[in-house]
Amino acid sequence: MLLSQAVRSVKSFAKNWLYLSACLLVTVSCEQESVTRHQKPLVELHSPTELTRAIYSAHIQLDPHFVKAIADAAPVRDLLLGLMMFNPQGEVVPAIGREFFSEDGKNWLIILDEKAKWSNGEPVTAQDFVASWQRLADPANASPLSPYLNYMGIQNAKAILQGELPPTELGVTALNPTSLQITLHTANFQLPKMLAHLALLPTYQGKKPQPNQAFISNGYYKVRTHEKLLLLLEARFPEQRFQTVRYRLLTTVQNVDRFDLVENPLENYGRDIVHLPKLCNYFYEFNFEDPLLRKKEIRQAIRAMISPSEISRGIGIPIHSVLPKSLAVSDDHHPSSYSAEQLLHQLGFDAHNPLKLTLTHDNHGQHNIIANRMALTLSRSDLFRVQLQAVEWKQLLTKRQQHNFQLIRSGWCGDYSNPVLFLMPFHSTSPDNKSGYANPVVDKLLEQLQQTQTVKERERLITKIVQQLENDVAILPLFQYQRRLTIAPDIRGIDPNNSSEVIYSKDLYRQ
Repeated sequence: MLLSQAVRSVKSFAKNWLYLSACLLVTVSCEQESVTRHQKPLVELHSPTELTRAIYSAHIQLDPHFVKAIADAAPVRDLLLGLMMFNPQGEVVPAIGREFFSEDGKNWLIILDEKAKWSNGEPVTAQDFVASWQRLADPANASPLSPYLNYMGIQNAKAILQGELPPTELGVTALNPTSLQITLHTANFQLPKMLAHLALLPTYQGKKPQPNQAFISNGYYKVRTHEKLLLLLEARFPEQRFQTVRYRLLTTVQNVDRFDLVENPLENYGRDIVHLPKLCNYFYEFNFEDPLLRKKEIRQAIRAMISPSEISRGIGIPIHSVLPKSLAVSDDHHPSSYSAEQLLHQLGFDAHNPLKLTLTHDNHGQHNIIANRMALTLSRSDLFRVQLQAVEWKQLLTKRQQHNFQLIRSGWCGDYSNPVLFLMPFHSTSPDNKSGYANPVVDKLLEQLQQTQTVKERERLITKIVQQLENDVAILPLFQYQRRLTIAPDIRGIDPNNSSEVIYSKDLYRQ
């Protein structure tokens, strides 16, 4: 099989969720610098043991199965710990899961931390995870995050989601209170890195949190007060620097100066703004079924004309590769050594017979700005005639699915910091390959990559794949997304290179 379920498993659910929300909506104004701070200090003095966080959202959601936005996930991650978590640098590290064993990549044994406790004093058990994931898989509960179980490759997940099997048939079993068995229907040696996903956070006994009952947590904080617009958390351990975390829900335009950290602040607010990288790329895809764009020289000519730095100015972090800058295998960028005019002249194009291109893009947000910048750049040469085709988002997806485009706006996101997530969609049989790109060399390298476990060999293969994709001009990369936050100047503990979009309150402190 050219594309195993391991490849399908890295069809990142975060890609689906974020790609349909964040990556398709460039609605924030960002800067190229990763950190931009307002110079004036806050007038109000804040408590060294209390952290204040604010979220613009409709309501505070404490059920991990129904969190629909990254910002809304912050309080849930403060309250609940899964098998894996993120460290301050955005890397996936062990949490409740302490040891992971698998000889074939299909059958996994996970040993849980026997000291882990729920806030009611009871131990966190393997059965808590089994029950939680079965609730996630149950189609009667209609969790928008349930497809992630299938992307992981868990046995029977697809059939359960389609209502063909009961949730109890999901390939997860509690062998004893501290031993969890996960069965996949095909090998996936990257499974541990996938276990930090929000959807996999357990709830007490797998039950859905009820608003009229005390919330039972297993994370670094527990709930003291839960009101409509306020969530007050208190630390479970005395060594935590912030003993109190106050989450305030913002539903209208309000002065946010009094908060230490504000998720998704309004665009017109500019004080103490910080930009963190996201594991999301913005690019244009070539249609390899188009007679013109099938020619490498034409793709080269287009790439030679487009400067990611110019196109992404004030929007994101320029990229020149299929990988986000934070995952790039090399920081070196060598400008094109060929001339767009020379390439096109060799193919018979001139000012009287220019290359005619249509750029298809979303008709909202800053997609119009980006497309206009590209059209203006290409039109500097008499050898290009560019037409912009602005369409509704759903129509954009349809055109991409039907290969009804020449160049089309696209995006890709990953669950965790791993270049493989951004490379697998280039396999010729990948369900995420919508451009029609196909290269047997890349296919073979990707198949070797998914079977390789040694770090050095994986890095070698990743480098070769990236080089081949760049040589083929597989896509037209533009920029890496950024996450926009407001962070008070005296708050420390946030790594400017953390691309996980996860900031635990436990990692923060005041200076």
